Amino acid sequence: MEPPTLKEQGYVPKRYIVAIMAFLGMVFNYMLRVNMNLTIVAMVSSHTNNTTSPAQSQCNYEDNYDNSSDTDGEFEWDEWTQSLITSSFFVGYLWTQIPGGRLAELVGARLVFGGALVTASCITFFIPLAARSSSGALIAVRVLLGLSEGATFPSTHALLATWAPPLERSVLSTIIYAGSQAGTIVAFPLSAAIIDGLGWEAVFYIEACMTLVWCLAWFLVVADTPDKDTHMTQVEKDYITASLADSKDKKTSPVPWRSALTSLPFWAILVAGLGNNWGFYTLLTDLPLYIKNMLHQDIKSNAVLSGLPYLGMWIFSLVVSLTGDTLRKKAILSTQTVRKVANTIGHIGPAVCLLCLSLVECDRGATIALFFIAISLQGGIYTGFMVNHVDIAPNFAGTLFGITNGAATIPSFIAPVTVGALTNNKQTFGQWRKVFYISAGLYIADAIFYLVFASGKEQEWNKVTETSKNTVKDAIEDSRSHPAVGKTPPATALKECNNGTLTTEAYDTYVVDTSFHNTFHNKAFQED
Repeated sequence: MEPPTLKEQGYVPKRYIVAIMAFLGMVFNYMLRVNMNLTIVAMVSSHTNNTTSPAQSQCNYEDNYDNSSDTDGEFEWDEWTQSLITSSFFVGYLWTQIPGGRLAELVGARLVFGGALVTASCITFFIPLAARSSSGALIAVRVLLGLSEGATFPSTHALLATWAPPLERSVLSTIIYAGSQAGTIVAFPLSAAIIDGLGWEAVFYIEACMTLVWCLAWFLVVADTPDKDTHMTQVEKDYITASLADSKDKKTSPVPWRSALTSLPFWAILVAGLGNNWGFYTLLTDLPLYIKNMLHQDIKSNAVLSGLPYLGMWIFSLVVSLTGDTLRKKAILSTQTVRKVANTIGHIGPAVCLLCLSLVECDRGATIALFFIAISLQGGIYTGFMVNHVDIAPNFAGTLFGITNGAATIPSFIAPVTVGALTNNKQTFGQWRKVFYISAGLYIADAIFYLVFASGKEQEWNKVTETSKNTVKDAIEDSRSHPAVGKTPPATALKECNNGTLTTEAYDTYVVDTSFHNTFHNKAFQED
């Protein structure tokens, strides 16, 4: 279906305004999530990490690691404790994935997404107090932060299912989820600047306040569905409604759990998420520590080097999504082919880069270049498995994303803890090599599984409610058109109630009524 002109849609289509607002929400979502990954470098006493690293002598670096301007941290946390603090977010994040997705389908993504970030902002204010209490208290607050943010990604999938025409899903989803890269790009340099000027505590206070300002704008600008939006053109409303008519039911349907959980295309998405999150969060969580301990860079350089690759990921994700949707619109490639190609680029590419790191360990420039390429190529996932839920089951996209992202949260927690275990008091290239080999192997394995089993077609079980209703309607018509031999059933022989089942009245008429039941073929219902 061809979209209306920009003039007919008011020049700026409302669905893109919604996507941009969700993009900004993701920026603040990730800012609150990842600010700890860099800030912990300033929170921990400098000698805690540096004394165990042989990189300086092994690589004969010229000593340009000027940390004289870095504030020495006040906490004596080893690598294991640091990994628990940064990864504890995902212990909470796991539990609100499925409830968050389902709640967004029932009450609307606007309330769930905005409410999650209001809660996350309030929790962030307590991080400095918790840190000074104990490492255990800080871990507990990080778990609560994860609980509050767990509903954000699944709710945006529910948002896409109601706002994104099928041939614009790649672009709109990439706009929204590019906010995660933008949040990382902004969070690292901004946090470094705040630490330098105001101290590490101010990072959490300032970024929480910024998020609350966005929350106010979100509730003022965004509606749950086009039908509820009072500030968009009728032409655009009609276009979105018509484009979604064949795949999205207006009424919330019960989840076909058995069909979904036995669907190989669904499992392809889940497996891709598992491998992706192991590699992605290994780099996101521990890259600042690697740059400090193994490449010997100060916190300002660290912030730039840690954040820059996510700018590449953002740009690459936009290029891939635009290319993919263009190829689909012109019928050059199918949705399935676009998803598989994009996902392969997003996982095999980083795997190759991580394997190559062992060849350039003492070459700072080459190491940073490989990190940049590895993370940039991951931008392909937003046109790959990340949006695939909406292709195969738009009616249950939020719930399915909650399941897959919830499962993928497990490696998001285990991967940083594994890095902490491997490098605790052993900051050597040999130990980090193991970290990168594990990530590369999982990237390759999940990419192959996705290539074999993924699909771009809507699955039959997405229309389970519609099929059920049609079956009842067919039975009604059949009972009226083909009555039992020798009898004419009354007009009320079969009736459908609101939930698609047969009413008690219909049952009584069809089975019990003396003028009709004796001719019913099932002998079990006949009276003596």
